Amino acid sequence: MDLKVKYRGQEKILNFDKDKVKAKDVLKALGLSKDFAFVVKNGEIVDENETITQNDEVRVINAISGGKIS
Repeated sequence: MDLKVKYRGQEKILNFDKDKVKAKDVLKALGLSKDFAFVVKNGEIVDENETITQNDEVRVINAISGGKIS
């Protein structure tokens, strides 16, 4: 299946050999680690084992740490 993924302000098309994938498969296809990025499916952050289908709206966001609270 082809899966549209929004990542860093761009839409990417990821191609998988199966009809359903897991969030961790999406991160892997983008070369990202679950420690530094997370998947948002249909507006909600999902666990790495969440199933994703071609009809889902998927966005990947990099985790940012650091900064100063004032």
